[in-house]
Amino acid sequence: MAEKDFYALGWFDLDWSEWTPLDTNSLSDVPKEAGLYRIRHRQDERTRLEYIGESGDTRRRIQSLARGTYAEEMPYRDPHTAAPCLWAVRDNVGSALEVSHTTPPKAEDEQHRKGIETALIALHRRETNRSPTANFGRIIDGYKQSSYSYNDPAYKGGRLESGEDEPNSASGVQPPDWQNWREPLARDWMSLEWSEPYRLAERLDTNPPDTGIYRIWYEGQDSTLAYIGESSNIPSRLYNHEQTYGEDALFAYAERSDLDASHKREEIETDLIGAYYLEVGEAPFAQFGHTENVPS
Repeated sequence: MAEKDFYALGWFDLDWSEWTPLDTNSLSDVPKEAGLYRIRHRQDERTRLEYIGESGDTRRRIQSLARGTYAEEMPYRDPHTAAPCLWAVRDNVGSALEVSHTTPPKAEDEQHRKGIETALIALHRRETNRSPTANFGRIIDGYKQSSYSYNDPAYKGGRLESGEDEPNSASGVQPPDWQNWREPLARDWMSLEWSEPYRLAERLDTNPPDTGIYRIWYEGQDSTLAYIGESSNIPSRLYNHEQTYGEDALFAYAERSDLDASHKREEIETDLIGAYYLEVGEAPFAQFGHTENVPS
């Protein structure tokens, strides 16, 4: 197998474990501490990762994924959203899936851990021009995704029958050019065409697009962002954000009409959060639900 940076045991300057089979019988040595993990398939043609994840209990999360991946039937998306897709990968190209994990001290902080996860996914997308196979709720071509859980309407996925289709197998979007990625307040950050900044109190006068991405910050905080978001209804999201961040918070948006599905918007949002983490060393301070960090 050709070695890639994202296969390396020192990827992102983290201390990754050796690759081992994704098998519930071989996971007893995985630490229970908070950490991150990555999944690959040993087939030479699959020159990418299948999944990148994080958890407050690394062993338990990987065990949950392994049980679903090797179940007789495609599992539900709960308790692990990636399990149906990895089940389909195993069914389609074979069972040679492997896992590697890391438990850096920063991973004990949930916001840092999620920030590292976005940075890893963003780096993978920059190198391969695509997302890991099972991230963003995806399923591979030729398969139908299971329902979220056994609650109604419940159904198990599997191979598509003739005439069936599956919207969750639609292609994603390529990552943006990382031009000016070290300047998160620049008008051309990550090669996107950002609007000029506006106060949230002025949101009704700015006529933002429905679909795209946006960033929120406060004047006088240099390059520190409060939040990076995506939406198919940006005006509505800005209304909600004004209640959280206050009318004096600043925002800018970038219209992307091609982001016509939630997974596409989440891919670009992840690219931006990941690039921000790589430059600043932390996520935007209110990212991942941490609105307690918003100044009063």
